[in-house]
Amino acid sequence: MASTRYRLVPVGPGDSGFYPGHLYLALEATQLGYWQLDLRSGELSSSPQCKAKYGRDPGEEFTLEMFFERVHPEDRPRVKEALQSAGRRATEGDPNFAVEYRACLANGQVRWYLSQGIVLLGPEGDPSHVVGVTLDITERKELEAALAERECHYRQMLEALPDMLFRLDRQGRCLEIKPPSNFPTQYPPDHYLGKTPEELFPPGEAQAVRQHLELAFATQQIQEMEYCWTECSSEPQYRQARFVPFENEQMLVMVRDITARKQAELKLQQQVQREKLFNRLMQAINGSLDLPTLFEVAVQEVGQVLQAARVTLYQYLPEERVWVAIVGHVRSPEVPSFLHLRIPDDPEIPAIQQLKRLQVFHVRDPQQVADSFALQERQDHQLGPWLGIPVACQGKLWGALALGRLISEPDWQAEEIELAIAIGDHLGVAIHQAELYQKLQQTNAELDYQVRVRNGQLQQAYEDEALLQLITEEIRSSLDEQKILETVAQELALRLGLSGCRIALHDPERQASVLAVDYRPDQGIRRFPLEIPFADFAEVLQQLRGGQFCYFSNLGHPCWPGYERHTLLVVPICDLRDRTGQQKDSLLLGNICGSRPPGQVFGEREQRLMQRVAGQCAIAIRQARLYQTVQQQVQQLQELNHLKDEFLHMVSHEMRTPLTNMKLAIGFLSRANLTEREQRYLQILEMETNRELDLINELLELQAIEAGNRDLKLTWLSPQEWIPNLSEPFRLRAAQQGQQFQVEWDPDLLPLCTDESLLSRVVGELLNNACKYTPAGESICLRFSQSHQQGRPGWLIEVGNTGVEIPPEALPRLFEKFYRIPQLDRRKAGGTGLGLALAKKAMEILEGSLTVASHSGQVIFRVWCPSQSRTPQAGIPGEST
Repeated sequence: MASTRYRLVPVGPGDSGFYPGHLYLALEATQLGYWQLDLRSGELSSSPQCKAKYGRDPGEEFTLEMFFERVHPEDRPRVKEALQSAGRRATEGDPNFAVEYRACLANGQVRWYLSQGIVLLGPEGDPSHVVGVTLDITERKELEAALAERECHYRQMLEALPDMLFRLDRQGRCLEIKPPSNFPTQYPPDHYLGKTPEELFPPGEAQAVRQHLELAFATQQIQEMEYCWTECSSEPQYRQARFVPFENEQMLVMVRDITARKQAELKLQQQVQREKLFNRLMQAINGSLDLPTLFEVAVQEVGQVLQAARVTLYQYLPEERVWVAIVGHVRSPEVPSFLHLRIPDDPEIPAIQQLKRLQVFHVRDPQQVADSFALQERQDHQLGPWLGIPVACQGKLWGALALGRLISEPDWQAEEIELAIAIGDHLGVAIHQAELYQKLQQTNAELDYQVRVRNGQLQQAYEDEALLQLITEEIRSSLDEQKILETVAQELALRLGLSGCRIALHDPERQASVLAVDYRPDQGIRRFPLEIPFADFAEVLQQLRGGQFCYFSNLGHPCWPGYERHTLLVVPICDLRDRTGQQKDSLLLGNICGSRPPGQVFGEREQRLMQRVAGQCAIAIRQARLYQTVQQQVQQLQELNHLKDEFLHMVSHEMRTPLTNMKLAIGFLSRANLTEREQRYLQILEMETNRELDLINELLELQAIEAGNRDLKLTWLSPQEWIPNLSEPFRLRAAQQGQQFQVEWDPDLLPLCTDESLLSRVVGELLNNACKYTPAGESICLRFSQSHQQGRPGWLIEVGNTGVEIPPEALPRLFEKFYRIPQLDRRKAGGTGLGLALAKKAMEILEGSLTVASHSGQVIFRVWCPSQSRTPQAGIPGEST
């Protein structure tokens, strides 16, 4: 930075001409930090403003060493050098002192300062003091750095531009130039300086440049122009000039190479033109899937698009080893057509060799190839450039497209060859599509035929299934064997259009086939006795027993009057379930015989249908016979059950009378004066008598329940009355046996409508068993709760006792008649084994349930008794009836 130049003024002692006091006041007013350095002693004096710039308080000492500590380490040597050389320069006549440096403040900031002053000389002319001020130039330094960085950036951008740049004056002279980096120039850069457009360009281009230059100066707007330059290259070079108005009546001209773009545009225009021609040709080719029409349109359009004198499409037939011209096009009648020409597949012909390798064959003059035929064509018809394009389908040679021009016409250009190759490729695709279309049409016709055949088969199958379903429903709806066979014969005859249908059943005992049904559409079902011994048709019988049908084309049947001749199909009715039996006759139940007039046959579908119907007949016959057998067995069981009931009823009454008499006699004997031993015998006799009476009573009640003779006597049970009355005797009994007895029921337990005697019998039986099998010290619990099951309200009654457990294997048999658990049944407890069975039957009558569970040393019986919906004999307790 240039400093202000001062003149050297010697100052003597006591010289007050400078008015130092006024000078200090002026410096303080400008807020500049002034300072004074004694060059002899190195003593530094500074103003408060100067100290503040370095982060010091006004009253704080600030020495030269402290100053150097604040100076940035990189700038410190330069500042010292400036101070040391200030005195020498002053003695040499330059008293000015100036240095720029960075200072590191205590708060971490780095500031730029300019210390500027003058060196004062002593009386003897030697440097004594340096007096100066310190300015903060941080903002200026930052602006200078930003400006330098921007200038460097712009210069790099300018150098990176590949364009050629000119700076012109108002007259168009070149003042400055930047050479291009991507295209050559006609002259070296120095040649352009001072030159005008008229001196650098040909007259035509110079005039255009001058017009755009004047227009840009006049309008102060950017102008552009394009021109062709041919001076530096054999091929045309294209440039773009951009005129940008500049300051001070100057113009910035940017010249850019646009040769690649212009060439691309020209090529694109040519390509667009070829695409239009190609698309027109492709539309003509794709307009038809008929091969003859496709070929005719293709060769005509190719001749017009490529301006060929003759176009011929050849098809290669490898089986015949020949090339056949299938279609051709000529531009004028003077050129002959090759239509239907057959060229042998000679490997010596160069064109055929290349075409079979799927390569393009191209010759400028037929004289270049040793082909007599081509030479003759050249001589007779002036045919010159020749082009052969292979046509391939799916990578396999199909044929070739041959194009020819006259000798006077230009040779085939690269773009035309590319277009011809594209046409050949597309033609191969079109041929493949047309062939696929023909195959598709043929396939569609075959599929249509197959669909019609299949639909007919499905319709027949549907009708067969409907017939089979009808016969199956008829069979399932009836167990009458004769009716089933009549239905089968009638439906088969009507659905299959038979002249007759007969079903015969085989009787192994009589060794004969017995006619069961004979149906004729014109006469209906006929019944007449007919038996044919097995020996009369042994061969047929053997085949039927093997599960195979018999087919006769012209045979008489004994069922028909006059033994008329018919076509017969005899299908066995086999019971496949008995195939493992010892008697083979049991496999064959009979046969179905369908007849048609002579000459008419049975198809496979009809054969399968009759076999399936025969299988259904076998099932129906087996079911009907099984039903008859079951009916006979049921009738026998009913008779046996009736005899059993009469026997039990008779025995119970016959035994009850003497036991009643014995009980009366025991009662009289108990009043007599008997010894202790006689009393014990009498007690045993009384106990066994009561046991037998209980058994007889239980047998009679069980018989009445199973016979359905037990009617319900409904009444309303109040839990507050019925439960204590029922449980009190068992509570006393449990107390006598040392058992704990509990009775629980819900306070909100509703009255129950049921048969009181049956329910009391069930709960009493369960409590009696609990008292018998519960050891002393264990507990018995009777619990009642409200329960809803199956949408009906009722009581859930639980009878549980501890100290005993029923084995798991005994639980399923616990409710069987006369079943007792030996390990739990004490001899003193007795029992008949009918109590739980009666309880189970009673709950079935009450439409409830009785279940048992035993685990963890306890047994729990659960009784669910629903409230009956029928009107009881008495109303709800507590309500008026």
